[in-house]
Amino acid sequence: MNDARVLRLAGWAGIAFSILSLAVVPFAYPPPPTLGASGAAFAAWYDAHRTGFLIGNYLGIAAFVPGFLQLAVLADLVRRREGASTWLSSLVISSGTFAYAFFGCSLVVFQVYPFLTAARLEPAMEAMGALGAIWFALDGLAALPFVLAVGLAAVNTGMLPRWFANASWVLAVLALVMSLGALSATPAWLAAGGLATFVGFVAFFAWTFALGVIFLQRGKAPAAG
Repeated sequence: MNDARVLRLAGWAGIAFSILSLAVVPFAYPPPPTLGASGAAFAAWYDAHRTGFLIGNYLGIAAFVPGFLQLAVLADLVRRREGASTWLSSLVISSGTFAYAFFGCSLVVFQVYPFLTAARLEPAMEAMGALGAIWFALDGLAALPFVLAVGLAAVNTGMLPRWFANASWVLAVLALVMSLGALSATPAWLAAGGLATFVGFVAFFAWTFALGVIFLQRGKAPAAG
């Protein structure tokens, strides 16, 4: 398979990864309760959104199939550009693998919630709700090294547009703010599962979507003549 085809494949994979990861948003809107909510509140939300959430969260887990393909091509492109020293491509693949594994495990936890909505399970649901909300916020901290590594690769190798590197720095800040939700249940917008978590989550997959579009553009066949 030639380089143009690989880039196009990685481009479509990145777009699929992003869309599948965000599918849960329209399937289960408005978002679930934030850190500090009662077991009854968590149970009521997951009971009301059971089918949509289960489908959307399942698609989010399935998204990592094309997601890892995009990641592998990205790391290979960095390796080709960085020369004899391969530490940067190693950082991209290792930090990306860690981030995606951390994300995926958090989604496995969330997939359990719609099955814990019985009244007798409310104490367990409160504990699990807090666990899921905190883990969701900490997804931002898990993503931070990966985002910084890709931004650094964009600057050092010139393999990605400068605007994408700048977008990576903005995303890094959002990811860090997102992770702070694991420290306190107040204020509500910062608390795990709140507005800051939601913005960081959507921004990350908008970033992977943009990366997919860049790959598609780079993989276009040269014009004839």
